[in-house]
Amino acid sequence: MEAVLREGLTDVGSPLEIERWERRPHQLADALDELRGDDAFAGAIIASPHKEKAPPLSDALSDDARISGAVNVYVRDGGRLRGHNTDADGIREGLASILPKVKGKWPRNAVVLGAGGGARAVVAVLIGSGFQHVAVLNRHLHRAEALVAHFSRSARHMELRARPWHDAIIEAELGRAELLVNASGIGAEEGTSPIPAELLPPDRYVLDLVLNHASTPLMEQARATGGTVASGQAAFLRASSESVRLLSGSVPAADVLRSALAAELGVPEEALAVVGD
Repeated sequence: MEAVLREGLTDVGSPLEIERWERRPHQLADALDELRGDDAFAGAIIASPHKEKAPPLSDALSDDARISGAVNVYVRDGGRLRGHNTDADGIREGLASILPKVKGKWPRNAVVLGAGGGARAVVAVLIGSGFQHVAVLNRHLHRAEALVAHFSRSARHMELRARPWHDAIIEAELGRAELLVNASGIGAEEGTSPIPAELLPPDRYVLDLVLNHASTPLMEQARATGGTVASGQAAFLRASSESVRLLSGSVPAADVLRSALAAELGVPEEALAVVGD
């Protein structure tokens, strides 16, 4: 959401302005070359579906971008572009808001719905946090398989599997997974849920990365059965803060970003209920 980043840049007194570019995936390399060749640019925000295609086109990568295989922010340094993944910062924030305060007590089994750039950030954070079994489900199995293949080296110590999106498989995987992360985008439309309510066991941790609703049917079902839940709003705000810092060198005030998000969504600021149990 551009408006949130604009407010963040204004808050830190940055002269940077955001210029929207619409590029097809096959035009990404040419667009990045334009950035490299013009000193007027400080960097770029990369949106889907470009995130997974961006790393090979980078001159350098942060650890999160390299491990996840996805880039959502470029910072220009001379004629070079360094790719970053601030989605990972947001995922850490979202998980920390619902999982036990002591990291050693975090669960070790998770189900991830989705296989895009956001899901890559989720899996990278789960691997780095010591999870031992992660099942990735996507409606197009080959995309989940591609995600798993990317992590073949960093996930050697654990079980990371691509699984078909089928109710029986979802039920079986959730039977042993304490954590469910929805990175599929399903749920953005009001009243929709990525899975039938009856498939979710009680007492689960649920991070639903849907941004435009403070609560979703998936979150409500988890909460009703004793679960601990968070929407994608806290994760988005943390990722936005880090993006502003990378581009400007300064950290915006959290309340400024929060107010900007509420205005963009057309809801009162107090409606941004990012965590609850």
